[in-house]
Amino acid sequence: MKSDPVISSDASRAAEALAALLRVAVDASPVCITISDLRRDDAPLIFVNDQFCRTTGHTREQVIGRNCRFLQGEGTDRSVVARMREAIARREPVSIELISYKRTGEPFLNRLDLAPVRDSRLEIDAYVGVQRDITAFRAAEATRREREKMEALGRLASGFSHELNNLLQPIITYSGMLAARPEMAEAEYAEQINAIVDCASAARDITAQVLHFARSGVALSEAEPLSRRPGEAIRMASRLLPPGVSLSIEGVEDLSAACAIDTAELLQVLGNVFRNAADAMDGKGSVRLAAVMEDTTLVLSVSDTGPGVPPELWSRIFEPFFSTKPPGQGTGLGLATAWGIVRGWGGTLTVRNREGGGAEFIIHIPLDRRSTDWGTNNNGAHSSDR
Repeated sequence: MKSDPVISSDASRAAEALAALLRVAVDASPVCITISDLRRDDAPLIFVNDQFCRTTGHTREQVIGRNCRFLQGEGTDRSVVARMREAIARREPVSIELISYKRTGEPFLNRLDLAPVRDSRLEIDAYVGVQRDITAFRAAEATRREREKMEALGRLASGFSHELNNLLQPIITYSGMLAARPEMAEAEYAEQINAIVDCASAARDITAQVLHFARSGVALSEAEPLSRRPGEAIRMASRLLPPGVSLSIEGVEDLSAACAIDTAELLQVLGNVFRNAADAMDGKGSVRLAAVMEDTTLVLSVSDTGPGVPPELWSRIFEPFFSTKPPGQGTGLGLATAWGIVRGWGGTLTVRNREGGGAEFIIHIPLDRRSTDWGTNNNGAHSSDR
């Protein structure tokens, strides 16, 4: 039976129209679409759509005939690439996320979905790839998680402050009464009682600061000569170090500038950094606190003789609730709170590893600030300069 030429012609025109529509649709797609030919050596690209060119900055002429590894760079995770290659070798679909690079060298987080396309009748053996730049999406996701953490911290801090203040009040009252008795002035344990008064009072101030930080308000501090502040804060912070850790101090006695911070805030920052150093050294070693003036900035550095901070933790060390300690041995709030307080001063808190070993926390504090905005860490973060 002969086919009707009119029907054949109509079917052919419909197929051509559909093929044209598909080409237009693929180029109009908001995601990158590529096709690699596995029948040829090195599986070169034989098709890329317009969105791929817009996202990567490459033209079709620059990429057709090349393997898509030109998108990789120094930040690309080789283990992820190996997983992709293994899936392709087995002709299996695979979904991965990896750092890719645009023609300008700018990195972006690439969500890549690959699927095999095989048809023995048409002699097709290819892979179709769908790629999306999810850098902004992941950043927004991280910001949302950070906001949720800070909201949870605010709720925790509110209840924590209330309960702790109830316990601190009798400690402060009764130890103050003991310290005020005339016979206590000459008692051999007078210094210990005064330490109880000082530390309990500082703890009360710190609970207020934690609550203030968690609620992201506005910190207002009255500038005073800085030389009046460090001695008291350092003295109380040093009491947080275990007996096996020695503390050396350099340059603090020479300070005479004005800076809008108070003793409770400085104590909280130094205390948290000191405790972190002591924990890193397992309670045995030395801590060095140094202060220098650089133009209109006070630079405080706290270094230890511990093992330093592993590179994989550099980007997370100041995150709220992040801790490497076993459950029950750390809240993950110490360095995050210190970071937030320093940022509230308009300064920065960073960390790096020392060449001779150990970690060094560096605090930059701008001088003569009367008010500063409190904020939360929105990643990139807290940042590490290592």
